[in-house]
Amino acid sequence: MAPILRLFALVLALLAAAALVPALVGLGARDGSAPVFIATAVASLFLAGAVHLAVRGRPGRLRRLHLFAALGVLWLLVPIMAAPAVAVLAPMAFGGAVLEALSAFTTTGLSSVGEAPASLHVWLALLQWAGGLLTLVAGIAVLAPAGVAGLPDRAVHPGETVEAIDLLDALGTVAPIYGLATLVAFIAMLGAGASLLSAATLATAVISTGAHVPPEVHEFLAASVPGRWVTIPFLLWSATSVRWHKALVSRRIHAAPEQGESLILFGYWAVFGLVMGAYFFRGAAGLHTHEAVLDGLFGAASLISTTGLAPHRGAFDELPPALVLAVAFVGGGALSVSGGLKILRVRAMLLRARGDLMRLVYPNLVQPSRTGEGGVGSAMRGVWVGMVALCLTFAAALILIAGSMPSFEAAVSTAVSALSNTGPLLDGTPGPEDFDLLAAVGAGFAMIAGRLETVGAFVIIHLAFWRT
Repeated sequence: MAPILRLFALVLALLAAAALVPALVGLGARDGSAPVFIATAVASLFLAGAVHLAVRGRPGRLRRLHLFAALGVLWLLVPIMAAPAVAVLAPMAFGGAVLEALSAFTTTGLSSVGEAPASLHVWLALLQWAGGLLTLVAGIAVLAPAGVAGLPDRAVHPGETVEAIDLLDALGTVAPIYGLATLVAFIAMLGAGASLLSAATLATAVISTGAHVPPEVHEFLAASVPGRWVTIPFLLWSATSVRWHKALVSRRIHAAPEQGESLILFGYWAVFGLVMGAYFFRGAAGLHTHEAVLDGLFGAASLISTTGLAPHRGAFDELPPALVLAVAFVGGGALSVSGGLKILRVRAMLLRARGDLMRLVYPNLVQPSRTGEGGVGSAMRGVWVGMVALCLTFAAALILIAGSMPSFEAAVSTAVSALSNTGPLLDGTPGPEDFDLLAAVGAGFAMIAGRLETVGAFVIIHLAFWRT
């Protein structure tokens, strides 16, 4: 227990430091929002100090099951601490503010915040950026070593016991590349003509696959052709594996284990982008060919990365709803910031289905026993368990959310958005502030489950009710 509490103290201290950034923005804008964030920083720092003092000097080791429980608590703890600032500045009820903060932290992008102080938009942008970083660290240090839902495990020190230093090692591996990509995206957005606020929030959004951005960002993307071209590479970057990023940065790209998956993702993006471009060309917006192709490539990258930013207002409404929902549901690559089922699992299931069909035709056929990422034994069972868990969670979330939605189509869209951690897929979808209690519980659980590869959420439930 002591190592988990020390981890919570560290996270609260980092949250306190992060709250000072929007406080400075509020002081510069003189909009009266600075005291709210200063109070958030003080409260977080006080709790961090109290927890640290309570467990100081107590030995302990972090085990894998402890880390699962800690992850579940972290996905709730940070939004609860961040919610008061959202409730005061949005303004909205505290329950809606918690769901808003949870949506930002899980990089989901469902939002009820429109025009608001710049400091609030910066706060939500920092939350989604931190949530993306936590997703990558958790994937490398916790979920992949546990083989959750067929995730490939290439941990250096596999085993039941996981040291706290392993989390720091994962953070040290991911954070420099993640931070550098954010900085490059920020500079690129400024070069494309975005304002300082738009560039900062859009950079955090595309790198973390979040969609919490101020309204001016949507206007910038719709009006700026260079802005859309510049954004596409970063959307594809966030949809690919962080281990592939490391190989790319270290110039060992051909030795990267995720090279095949990344190439499949790029081909998938190009084909789907052209299909989307054809729909946009025939749509009500009356786009020229080059505009339709650009918007199609941008929209495809946004959906595959589960960011959910549209190239122009109502763009996704011009496409067949089933196509939009299916692409968002599948998502991007494994061990990336994107949500959804993941191309890794779809590929494994298709390869296994092809092998089974070949056995029907050639019963004595000798086939390779690997899917290209992992063995078809335990890894394949993990893939199918992940698929079943995802479908069950989607069904439960849909039932709970449907009561707050104006139509069944809106309920399905919201459930897919929450579970795949994608921004709003259809215009007119209600935001977190409009959810009733059941819908908020369903959407919140789906958001957290999506960040735990779904199966991880059931592991936490199992630990809560059947502890030994």
